[in-house]
Amino acid sequence: MTEPEPLSAEELTRHLHARGVLDAGATVTIEPLAGGVSGDVCAVAAPGVEAVVKRAHRQLRVAREWLADEDRLVTEGWALRLAGDLIPGAVPRVLDLDPCTRTLVMERAPRDWRDWRAELLAGRVDPAVGERLGRLLRRWHDASAEQPRLLAAFADQTAFVQLRIDPFHRAVAARHPDLGGAIEAVAQRLLSERRCLVHGDFSPKNVLVGGDGAWVVDWEVAHVGAPVFDLAFLVCHLVLKSVHRPEQAAACRETARRFLGGYGADAERDLAEHVACLLLARVDGTSPAAYLTAAQQVRVRALGRRMLGSPAELNPFIHA
Repeated sequence: MTEPEPLSAEELTRHLHARGVLDAGATVTIEPLAGGVSGDVCAVAAPGVEAVVKRAHRQLRVAREWLADEDRLVTEGWALRLAGDLIPGAVPRVLDLDPCTRTLVMERAPRDWRDWRAELLAGRVDPAVGERLGRLLRRWHDASAEQPRLLAAFADQTAFVQLRIDPFHRAVAARHPDLGGAIEAVAQRLLSERRCLVHGDFSPKNVLVGGDGAWVVDWEVAHVGAPVFDLAFLVCHLVLKSVHRPEQAAACRETARRFLGGYGADAERDLAEHVACLLLARVDGTSPAAYLTAAQQVRVRALGRRMLGSPAELNPFIHA
């Protein structure tokens, strides 16, 4: 498997000059940002400019072959613009989007803002962040559902299939053939329900927090779909963090409850079976959660299998 060459500083600088993001002759500082698997991400600083630049790769940086259409970066740019129009200040502003090179330039978060996943893994769990995210997500889901004309741009579910259904649901179904029928049924419902703009990767790693603010980033998997997927995706991550750091399990449960409470009505409809599939995906899918120990993987796998057959298994986690 050949990894794509990273975007060079010279190439990036020329691109930003040509697109009018940087003034000719401006002093530019470029800093590669780590943590992503789907492409190149760099921070760019110049007089009057603090930006993040993303360019997609077809082959994601994971151990197994995982291919995805680079046009997902164009979808992300469109989704950021729509999400920012619906809730100003909840996402970074798009400074430039070049569909030809699939390059996205967006506002950089303040330097003192933090990655919420890093906060959770460090044991700093603030349930108020969960409630804020639940309210934001509900507003995005409801407001986008009322604008079918705008949703037309997100009708293509290719990225959702390539980045979620195939490497999560179908990979897990292959590893657990006795659950294959149930998992495929969940996947088909996700593909058939077309209600609102769905983020598709609503996880702590894509939440930046600081002071009274929060941004939701990384909208590459945005599509018209089933809102329950975003709910299940975040709850799954909170369950994983509670297994990984048992001393923070109570705080993670409270965060999940406040997240679902912030979202409001219908938050728990069919939630458990979706969480179950995602839990299994994070141990047996194409992109397992790297921070889980072998013993923790066994626990998560057992919980996912039980929850798929008995949705009540989720109740202790989301109900006081």
